[in-house]
Amino acid sequence: MKMLRVVLPLAVCLIATLALAADMKDKVKFQADYAGLHPGVDPGMYVCGGGHFHVRGKVQNLSGAALHRIKVEAKAYDAQGKMLGTAADATKSDIILADEKAEIDLEFRSVPGDRIQDVKKYDVVVIQAQSRE
Repeated sequence: MKMLRVVLPLAVCLIATLALAADMKDKVKFQADYAGLHPGVDPGMYVCGGGHFHVRGKVQNLSGAALHRIKVEAKAYDAQGKMLGTAADATKSDIILADEKAEIDLEFRSVPGDRIQDVKKYDVVVIQAQSRE
């Protein structure tokens, strides 16, 4: 019985901490950069020297607290809605302060640069943003 009194509060604290960390990803916003690197394509889209399609942008921490490295995933689609490829990236800085922005550069290795015109839509989702506390 004594063990239960010790373990139960610890389990509740752990669950509460995990729930808080899960909620933080909803407090991060992604916005594509408006660099206009390639005429006729959406903002933030470009082809790197290696010949791969990229989406560059920034994530902003809107949580009101410092967050650990923020991770995002993306999917690119053609005009018919067929997925062309996926990408993932994380902020370079380990700590993103409240209201701070950090760069993200998503490289779609399965989408060669000559197919950049085929990309008609992309979705970016924050998959991890953990509170520092």
